[in-house]
Amino acid sequence: MIAKRLYDTARVLVYDPVASNRNATRASLHSLGYRNVEGVTALDVLANRLMTDPPDLLLAEVAGAESETCGMIQAIRQGQMGDNPFIMVIATTWRRDGSIIGQVLNSGADDLVARPVSTTTLGERVRLLTERRKGFVVTSQYIGPDRRRDVRSDEGGAECVEAPNPLRFRMLENLSEEEVARRMLESVLQGKEKLNLGKVRRDAVQLCLQWRMLEKRDPAARDFCEILSRMGQLAVEMKRRAKLAKHEAGEEWCDSIAGSVRALTEMVARDGHSVVIADYQPALNLLNHATSALGRIFARDEVEPERLVELDRIVAVRNARSAAA
Repeated sequence: MIAKRLYDTARVLVYDPVASNRNATRASLHSLGYRNVEGVTALDVLANRLMTDPPDLLLAEVAGAESETCGMIQAIRQGQMGDNPFIMVIATTWRRDGSIIGQVLNSGADDLVARPVSTTTLGERVRLLTERRKGFVVTSQYIGPDRRRDVRSDEGGAECVEAPNPLRFRMLENLSEEEVARRMLESVLQGKEKLNLGKVRRDAVQLCLQWRMLEKRDPAARDFCEILSRMGQLAVEMKRRAKLAKHEAGEEWCDSIAGSVRALTEMVARDGHSVVIADYQPALNLLNHATSALGRIFARDEVEPERLVELDRIVAVRNARSAAA
């Protein structure tokens, strides 16, 4: 039977620091038929396992260490925790308040299950994930399942990337384990390429928005260096992803931004409030040129002046709401 192969070969990892809860989850999975189920007790152990031997499905308890656990899920999706950003993740929690729900969903988890959870409910959630896993989207702040109604309108029409589904692969008939592994690897590599380009695209737009903010500031302004720092961080991340995409021109423009950011930061530290604008103009011009070049390369349709004006407006409204909250 197809299901038997899934149950026999799927690798499931359960993270829960509470032994009784961890054992209960493992028992439920065994009752459902899953035979390859392991448990880990600490986040550092979980991190090591994700880096060296990632599972097909992770069930992770977040209560008690919400920020750390959700941060680890984000790191998985961002490609900073192991080689597979598409690990299937079901978060579990004893808390039911809105803050934890939002934190988990924004981390990029596939699903959230409130405890106590019955074997029947757990089996249904895994079945739905196996049969109808959501595609992934990339925004400036998020990589994970496409919850389009939750994606901010300032992110534009983020492309949806099909997420590899290891549990579906485990159900394929008449394939050797080696062939299943090969297909899974190919699917992950293809998905990573699309996610990587999507993230570069989003970061290019963010760089252009940050530049629009910067050019309206005097170098003596309080937040001038804050904006510079954000641009520098974006350039570092973009260079890493441009290198993965083997895009040499993108890497070079990122280096140009980093150099301009360093030069301007040093000038502000030197001058304090005694700023002569003309002294800053050459470095600002270089920064503008490099930022515009990256926008044209990776997100030409989204960095047209009219589009950036609209994004400015949306960001301003969002920030005003956050300040009033």
